Amino acid sequence: MLVSLVSITSCTHDDAEYVTIDPGIGESSNVLLVKKFTTAPPVFDGEIDEVWAEAQPLVNRATVLAAGDRMITLNGSSNGDLSVEPTDLMDPYTGESYKYSLRGGHDGEYLYLLFEYEDDTDSRDRQSWFFDPSTNTWKGENKYANHKNDKWYEDKFSFMFPIKDGNGNVPAGWANGTCTITCHGGLADPQPGEKVTRHYMANDGELVDFWHWKRNRNVLSQSVDDGYIQYEDDEGYASANGRKTDEGDKMYGTNSFTDPNTGLKGPKYVIKNMEEYFWITDSQIADGTAQLVTGVAADGVLTLNNGDTIDPNDNLVAYSQGFGVKRFPSVYINPAGAGSTYRTDTQVRAIHVGSGWQIEIKRKLNTGDPTDAVFNPGESMAFGLTIFNNAAIGHAQSNFLTLEIQN
Repeated sequence: MLVSLVSITSCTHDDAEYVTIDPGIGESSNVLLVKKFTTAPPVFDGEIDEVWAEAQPLVNRATVLAAGDRMITLNGSSNGDLSVEPTDLMDPYTGESYKYSLRGGHDGEYLYLLFEYEDDTDSRDRQSWFFDPSTNTWKGENKYANHKNDKWYEDKFSFMFPIKDGNGNVPAGWANGTCTITCHGGLADPQPGEKVTRHYMANDGELVDFWHWKRNRNVLSQSVDDGYIQYEDDEGYASANGRKTDEGDKMYGTNSFTDPNTGLKGPKYVIKNMEEYFWITDSQIADGTAQLVTGVAADGVLTLNNGDTIDPNDNLVAYSQGFGVKRFPSVYINPAGAGSTYRTDTQVRAIHVGSGWQIEIKRKLNTGDPTDAVFNPGESMAFGLTIFNNAAIGHAQSNFLTLEIQN
Protein backbone atom coordinates (compact mmCIF):
# COMPACT_ATOMS: atom_id res chain seq x y z
CA MET A 1 0.00 0.00 0.00
CA LEU A 2 1.29 3.43 -0.91
CA VAL A 3 1.06 6.02 1.85
CA SER A 4 0.77 9.61 0.70
CA LEU A 5 3.16 11.91 2.53
CA VAL A 6 2.76 15.65 2.93
CA SER A 7 5.14 18.35 4.11
CA ILE A 8 3.93 20.55 6.92
CA THR A 9 5.57 23.00 9.25
CA SER A 10 5.53 22.89 13.00
CA CYS A 11 2.15 23.78 14.44
CA THR A 12 3.68 26.44 16.65
CA HIS A 13 5.79 28.64 14.41
CA ASP A 14 6.04 29.50 10.75
CA ASP A 15 9.80 29.51 10.22
CA ALA A 16 10.65 26.11 11.71
CA GLU A 17 12.24 23.31 9.73
CA TYR A 18 10.00 21.42 7.32
CA VAL A 19 9.40 17.82 8.34
CA THR A 20 7.66 15.23 6.23
CA ILE A 21 4.85 13.71 8.29
CA ASP A 22 2.47 10.90 7.48
CA PRO A 23 -0.99 12.53 7.59
CA GLY A 24 -2.39 9.32 9.03
CA ILE A 25 -0.35 9.65 12.19
CA GLY A 26 -2.90 12.04 13.70
CA GLU A 27 -2.57 14.18 16.80
CA SER A 28 -3.99 14.40 20.31
CA SER A 29 -4.84 17.25 22.64
CA ASN A 30 -4.09 15.37 25.86
CA VAL A 31 -2.20 12.12 25.18
CA LEU A 32 1.52 11.94 24.43
CA LEU A 33 2.10 8.64 22.67
CA VAL A 34 5.75 7.57 23.14
CA LYS A 35 6.64 4.79 20.71
CA LYS A 36 9.95 3.05 20.29
CA PHE A 37 11.78 4.48 17.30
CA THR A 38 11.83 2.09 14.35
CA THR A 39 15.22 3.44 13.30
CA ALA A 40 18.01 5.25 15.14
CA PRO A 41 16.82 7.95 17.56
CA PRO A 42 17.12 11.61 16.56
CA VAL A 43 20.47 13.33 16.58
CA PHE A 44 20.31 15.19 19.86
CA ASP A 45 21.02 18.75 18.75
CA GLY A 46 17.74 20.68 18.83
CA GLU A 47 17.18 20.30 15.11
CA ILE A 48 14.09 18.40 13.93
CA ASP A 49 15.27 15.17 12.30
CA GLU A 50 13.07 13.17 9.95
CA VAL A 51 12.66 10.46 12.59
CA TRP A 52 10.30 12.81 14.45
CA ALA A 53 7.81 12.27 11.61
CA GLU A 54 6.98 8.92 13.28
CA ALA A 55 5.80 10.59 16.49
CA GLN A 56 2.20 11.65 17.00
CA PRO A 57 2.14 15.22 18.35
CA LEU A 58 0.23 16.32 21.41
CA VAL A 59 -1.06 19.75 20.35
CA ASN A 60 -2.61 22.07 22.91
CA ARG A 61 -2.40 25.48 24.56
CA ALA A 62 -0.93 26.53 27.90
CA THR A 63 -2.68 29.41 29.64
CA VAL A 64 -1.74 31.63 32.59
CA LEU A 65 -4.49 31.28 35.21
CA ALA A 66 -5.21 33.47 38.22
CA ALA A 67 -3.55 32.23 41.41
CA GLY A 68 -4.96 34.43 44.18
CA ASP A 69 -4.10 37.72 45.86
CA ARG A 70 -0.48 38.44 46.78
CA MET A 71 -1.24 39.64 50.35
CA ILE A 72 2.35 40.92 50.64
CA THR A 73 4.76 42.68 48.30
CA LEU A 74 7.25 40.54 46.36
CA ASN A 75 9.61 43.18 44.93
CA GLY A 76 12.04 44.98 47.19
CA SER A 77 11.55 48.10 45.07
CA SER A 78 7.95 48.30 46.31
CA ASN A 79 9.16 49.11 49.84
CA GLY A 80 6.21 47.24 51.32
CA ASP A 81 3.60 49.27 49.38
CA LEU A 82 1.20 46.63 48.04
CA SER A 83 -0.62 49.21 45.91
CA VAL A 84 2.28 49.43 43.43
CA GLU A 85 2.10 45.71 42.64
CA PRO A 86 -0.68 43.92 40.77
CA THR A 87 -3.26 42.08 42.85
CA ASP A 88 -3.12 38.52 41.54
CA LEU A 89 0.05 36.50 41.94
CA MET A 90 0.16 35.79 38.19
CA ASP A 91 -0.55 39.34 37.01
CA PRO A 92 0.36 40.93 34.63
CA TYR A 93 0.66 37.61 32.76
CA THR A 94 -2.83 36.34 33.62
CA GLY A 95 -4.73 35.28 30.50
CA GLU A 96 -1.72 34.90 28.22
CA SER A 97 -1.85 31.68 26.19
CA TYR A 98 0.69 29.84 24.04
CA LYS A 99 0.16 27.06 21.54
CA TYR A 100 2.57 24.15 21.82
CA SER A 101 3.38 20.80 20.26
CA LEU A 102 4.97 17.90 22.15
CA ARG A 103 6.25 14.69 20.59
CA GLY A 104 7.97 11.73 22.21
CA GLY A 105 9.86 8.54 21.46
CA HIS A 106 12.29 6.13 23.09
CA ASP A 107 15.04 3.70 22.09
CA GLY A 108 14.73 1.30 25.02
CA GLU A 109 17.24 3.28 27.10
CA TYR A 110 16.39 6.95 26.68
CA LEU A 111 13.21 8.99 26.51
CA TYR A 112 13.30 11.73 23.84
CA LEU A 113 10.91 14.69 23.70
CA LEU A 114 10.49 17.39 21.07
CA PHE A 115 8.83 20.43 22.61
CA GLU A 116 7.86 23.41 20.44
CA TYR A 117 5.95 26.44 21.60
CA GLU A 118 5.02 29.97 20.58
CA ASP A 119 7.24 32.79 21.80
CA ASP A 120 8.28 35.68 19.57
CA THR A 121 11.18 36.75 21.78
CA ASP A 122 14.23 34.95 23.14
CA SER A 123 14.04 36.52 26.62
CA ARG A 124 17.46 36.80 28.28
CA ASP A 125 17.34 40.16 30.05
CA ARG A 126 16.96 38.74 33.55
CA GLN A 127 16.93 41.33 36.36
CA SER A 128 19.94 43.17 34.93
CA TRP A 129 21.79 45.61 37.20
CA PHE A 130 21.21 49.29 36.32
CA PHE A 131 22.31 52.58 37.88
CA ASP A 132 19.74 54.92 39.40
CA PRO A 133 21.22 58.47 39.38
CA SER A 134 18.41 59.79 41.57
CA THR A 135 19.74 57.74 44.49
CA ASN A 136 23.29 57.04 43.25
CA THR A 137 22.67 53.31 43.73
CA TRP A 138 22.85 50.14 41.66
CA LYS A 139 19.57 48.23 41.44
CA GLY A 140 18.28 45.09 39.78
CA GLU A 141 15.25 45.11 37.51
CA ASN A 142 12.17 43.73 39.27
CA LYS A 143 11.95 39.96 39.51
CA TYR A 144 8.15 40.06 39.52
CA ALA A 145 6.63 42.28 36.85
CA ASN A 146 4.48 45.11 38.19
CA HIS A 147 3.00 45.83 34.75
CA LYS A 148 3.21 44.77 31.09
CA ASN A 149 6.32 46.86 30.44
CA ASP A 150 8.13 45.65 33.54
CA LYS A 151 9.11 42.18 32.34
CA TRP A 152 12.81 41.53 32.87
CA TYR A 153 13.27 37.79 33.12
CA GLU A 154 14.41 34.73 31.20
CA ASP A 155 12.24 32.22 29.34
CA LYS A 156 11.63 28.93 31.15
CA PHE A 157 9.58 25.75 30.99
CA SER A 158 8.81 22.96 33.43
CA PHE A 159 7.39 19.43 33.52
CA MET A 160 6.04 17.41 36.46
CA PHE A 161 5.86 13.61 36.55
CA PRO A 162 4.75 11.37 39.44
CA ILE A 163 7.23 9.28 41.42
CA LYS A 164 5.86 5.98 42.67
CA ASP A 165 6.34 4.96 46.30
CA GLY A 166 7.62 1.58 47.47
CA ASN A 167 4.20 0.05 46.86
CA GLY A 168 3.95 1.34 43.32
CA ASN A 169 1.47 4.11 44.15
CA VAL A 170 1.57 7.63 42.76
CA PRO A 171 0.72 10.64 44.98
CA ALA A 172 -2.92 10.84 46.06
CA GLY A 173 -5.05 12.70 43.52
CA TRP A 174 -2.31 12.85 40.90
CA ALA A 175 -4.20 10.99 38.17
CA ASN A 176 -6.94 13.62 38.04
CA GLY A 177 -5.09 16.65 39.37
CA THR A 178 -1.48 16.42 38.12
CA CYS A 179 0.43 19.63 38.93
CA THR A 180 -2.54 21.20 40.70
CA ILE A 181 -2.21 18.91 43.73
CA THR A 182 1.24 20.33 44.48
CA CYS A 183 0.03 23.93 44.45
CA HIS A 184 -1.32 25.40 47.70
CA GLY A 185 -2.66 28.95 47.96
CA GLY A 186 -3.81 31.28 50.69
CA LEU A 187 -0.91 30.30 52.94
CA ALA A 188 -0.59 31.93 56.34
CA ASP A 189 1.97 34.29 57.88
CA PRO A 190 3.88 35.47 54.78
CA GLN A 191 7.17 37.23 55.50
CA PRO A 192 8.77 39.84 53.19
CA GLY A 193 9.35 38.31 49.76
CA GLU A 194 7.41 35.10 50.52
CA LYS A 195 4.63 34.04 48.19
CA VAL A 196 1.31 32.92 49.64
CA THR A 197 1.09 30.18 47.00
CA ARG A 198 3.68 27.40 47.24
CA HIS A 199 4.48 23.95 45.86
CA TYR A 200 4.61 21.01 48.27
CA MET A 201 3.03 17.57 48.55
CA ALA A 202 -0.07 17.04 50.65
CA ASN A 203 1.18 13.85 52.30
CA ASP A 204 4.48 12.87 53.86
CA GLY A 205 6.43 10.43 51.68
CA GLU A 206 4.92 11.58 48.37
CA LEU A 207 7.24 12.86 45.64
CA VAL A 208 6.89 14.44 42.20
CA ASP A 209 9.70 14.78 39.65
CA PHE A 210 10.14 18.45 38.66
CA TRP A 211 12.06 19.46 35.51
CA HIS A 212 12.76 23.20 35.38
CA TRP A 213 14.64 24.66 32.39
CA LYS A 214 16.02 28.19 32.73
CA ARG A 215 17.13 29.86 29.52
CA ASN A 216 20.07 31.83 31.03
CA ARG A 217 21.08 29.69 33.97
CA ASN A 218 21.15 26.42 32.00
CA VAL A 219 23.23 27.69 29.06
CA LEU A 220 26.34 25.75 30.10
CA SER A 221 24.69 22.74 31.75
CA GLN A 222 22.44 22.21 28.68
CA SER A 223 19.95 20.53 30.95
CA VAL A 224 16.92 21.22 33.05
CA ASP A 225 17.56 22.07 36.68
CA ASP A 226 16.27 18.70 37.82
CA GLY A 227 14.48 18.56 41.15
CA TYR A 228 11.50 17.19 43.01
CA ILE A 229 8.63 18.26 45.23
CA GLN A 230 8.13 16.83 48.70
CA TYR A 231 5.94 17.29 51.78
CA GLU A 232 6.83 20.04 54.25
CA ASP A 233 6.15 20.03 58.00
CA ASP A 234 5.16 23.71 57.92
CA GLU A 235 2.44 23.06 55.33
CA GLY A 236 -0.24 25.71 55.39
CA TYR A 237 2.30 28.50 55.93
CA ALA A 238 4.03 30.71 53.36
CA SER A 239 7.37 29.40 54.61
CA ALA A 240 6.53 25.92 53.26
CA ASN A 241 8.60 25.30 50.13
CA GLY A 242 8.61 21.71 48.94
CA ARG A 243 10.73 22.38 45.87
CA LYS A 244 14.12 20.67 46.20
CA THR A 245 16.96 19.92 43.79
CA ASP A 246 18.52 16.59 42.85
CA GLU A 247 22.08 15.81 43.90
CA GLY A 248 24.67 17.75 41.94
CA ASP A 249 26.30 21.16 41.80
CA LYS A 250 24.26 24.31 41.34
CA MET A 251 24.48 25.66 37.80
CA TYR A 252 24.54 29.34 38.70
CA GLY A 253 25.26 31.94 41.33
CA THR A 254 23.63 35.28 42.07
CA ASN A 255 25.83 38.06 40.71
CA SER A 256 25.53 40.33 43.73
CA PHE A 257 28.06 42.02 46.02
CA THR A 258 27.65 44.20 49.10
CA ASP A 259 30.51 46.55 49.92
CA PRO A 260 31.38 45.91 53.60
CA ASN A 261 32.49 49.53 54.07
CA THR A 262 29.66 51.48 52.39
CA GLY A 263 26.94 48.84 52.75
CA LEU A 264 25.98 49.49 49.10
CA LYS A 265 25.11 46.75 46.65
CA GLY A 266 26.21 46.11 43.09
CA PRO A 267 27.20 43.30 40.73
CA LYS A 268 29.82 40.82 41.93
CA TYR A 269 31.44 40.28 38.51
CA VAL A 270 31.52 42.59 35.49
CA ILE A 271 33.09 42.68 32.04
CA LYS A 272 34.19 46.26 31.54
CA ASN A 273 32.91 47.92 28.34
CA MET A 274 30.98 44.85 27.23
CA GLU A 275 27.45 45.47 25.96
CA GLU A 276 24.24 43.45 25.85
CA TYR A 277 25.39 40.44 27.86
CA PHE A 278 23.11 38.57 30.24
CA TRP A 279 25.31 36.06 32.06
CA ILE A 280 28.96 35.60 32.97
CA THR A 281 30.56 32.17 32.67
CA ASP A 282 32.96 30.51 35.08
CA SER A 283 35.60 30.44 32.34
CA GLN A 284 35.31 34.21 31.89
CA ILE A 285 35.91 34.59 35.62
CA ALA A 286 38.83 32.14 35.57
CA ASP A 287 40.64 33.74 32.62
CA GLY A 288 40.17 37.30 33.85
CA THR A 289 37.70 38.38 31.18
CA ALA A 290 35.29 39.11 34.02
CA GLN A 291 36.57 41.15 36.95
CA LEU A 292 35.58 40.88 40.60
CA VAL A 293 34.01 44.01 42.08
CA THR A 294 35.76 44.96 45.31
CA GLY A 295 34.08 48.26 46.10
CA VAL A 296 30.85 50.22 45.56
CA ALA A 297 31.28 53.92 46.31
CA ALA A 298 28.64 56.38 47.50
CA ASP A 299 28.49 57.92 44.00
CA GLY A 300 28.09 54.50 42.34
CA VAL A 301 31.68 54.10 41.14
CA LEU A 302 32.70 50.42 41.06
CA THR A 303 36.26 49.40 41.92
CA LEU A 304 37.51 46.17 40.31
CA ASN A 305 40.11 43.71 41.54
CA ASN A 306 42.56 44.70 38.80
CA GLY A 307 42.50 48.34 39.95
CA ASP A 308 40.16 49.57 37.21
CA THR A 309 37.02 51.54 37.98
CA ILE A 310 33.63 51.94 36.31
CA ASP A 311 31.91 55.29 36.78
CA PRO A 312 28.27 55.08 35.64
CA ASN A 313 27.98 58.86 35.85
CA ASP A 314 30.21 59.12 32.77
CA ASN A 315 27.49 57.48 30.65
CA LEU A 316 24.17 57.39 32.46
CA VAL A 317 22.29 56.25 29.36
CA ALA A 318 24.44 53.12 28.97
CA TYR A 319 23.69 52.04 32.55
CA SER A 320 20.07 53.23 32.65
CA GLN A 321 17.06 51.18 33.72
CA GLY A 322 15.36 49.06 31.10
CA PHE A 323 17.45 49.77 28.02
CA GLY A 324 21.00 50.63 29.03
CA VAL A 325 23.35 48.51 26.89
CA LYS A 326 25.99 48.27 29.63
CA ARG A 327 23.74 46.99 32.41
CA PHE A 328 25.27 44.00 34.19
CA PRO A 329 24.04 40.36 34.36
CA SER A 330 22.28 39.07 37.46
CA VAL A 331 23.89 35.61 37.29
CA TYR A 332 27.15 33.82 36.67
CA ILE A 333 26.95 30.24 35.40
CA ASN A 334 28.85 26.94 35.18
CA PRO A 335 28.33 23.52 33.48
CA ALA A 336 27.71 21.74 36.82
CA GLY A 337 28.82 18.40 35.39
CA ALA A 338 26.51 18.72 32.38
CA GLY A 339 24.76 15.39 31.82
CA SER A 340 26.80 13.54 34.45
CA THR A 341 24.93 14.33 37.69
CA TYR A 342 21.40 13.66 38.85
CA ARG A 343 20.73 17.41 38.75
CA THR A 344 21.80 17.66 35.08
CA ASP A 345 20.79 14.23 33.76
CA THR A 346 17.72 15.54 31.90
CA GLN A 347 19.53 17.06 28.96
CA VAL A 348 18.23 19.88 26.76
CA ARG A 349 19.12 21.29 23.35
CA ALA A 350 17.16 24.48 22.71
CA ILE A 351 16.94 26.71 19.63
CA HIS A 352 14.90 29.89 19.36
CA VAL A 353 13.74 30.03 15.74
CA GLY A 354 12.36 33.56 15.72
CA SER A 355 8.72 32.89 16.51
CA GLY A 356 9.09 30.16 19.10
CA TRP A 357 11.24 27.64 20.93
CA GLN A 358 12.31 24.34 19.39
CA ILE A 359 13.59 22.10 22.18
CA GLU A 360 14.81 18.50 22.34
CA ILE A 361 14.93 16.76 25.72
CA LYS A 362 16.71 13.49 26.48
CA ARG A 363 16.76 11.45 29.70
CA LYS A 364 17.27 7.83 30.65
CA LEU A 365 14.03 5.95 31.14
CA ASN A 366 15.38 4.98 34.56
CA THR A 367 18.18 7.12 35.98
CA GLY A 368 18.51 5.19 39.23
CA ASP A 369 17.80 8.37 41.20
CA PRO A 370 14.99 7.83 43.75
CA THR A 371 13.89 11.42 43.20
CA ASP A 372 13.35 10.87 39.46
CA ALA A 373 10.26 9.44 37.79
CA VAL A 374 10.75 6.09 36.03
CA PHE A 375 9.40 5.78 32.48
CA ASN A 376 8.53 2.11 32.02
CA PRO A 377 7.57 0.92 28.51
CA GLY A 378 4.08 -0.52 28.62
CA GLU A 379 2.90 1.94 31.28
CA SER A 380 1.22 5.34 31.27
CA MET A 381 1.29 8.28 33.65
CA ALA A 382 -0.43 11.62 34.07
CA PHE A 383 1.74 14.73 33.80
CA GLY A 384 1.63 18.48 33.39
CA LEU A 385 3.76 21.19 31.84
CA THR A 386 4.17 24.95 32.10
CA ILE A 387 5.61 27.73 29.95
CA PHE A 388 7.19 30.86 31.46
CA ASN A 389 7.34 33.61 28.83
CA ASN A 390 9.78 36.18 30.22
CA ALA A 391 8.41 35.43 33.67
CA ALA A 392 9.65 34.46 37.13
CA ILE A 393 6.37 32.94 38.33
CA GLY A 394 3.71 33.91 35.75
CA HIS A 395 3.51 30.49 34.11
CA ALA A 396 1.06 29.19 31.54
CA GLN A 397 -0.27 25.78 32.54
CA SER A 398 -1.30 22.69 30.62
CA ASN A 399 -2.31 19.96 33.04
CA PHE A 400 -4.29 16.68 33.00
CA LEU A 401 -2.10 15.23 30.23
CA THR A 402 -1.21 11.55 29.83
CA LEU A 403 2.07 10.02 28.69
CA GLU A 404 1.74 6.51 27.22
CA ILE A 405 4.99 4.61 26.71
CA GLN A 406 4.76 1.72 24.31
CA ASN A 407 7.03 -1.31 24.35
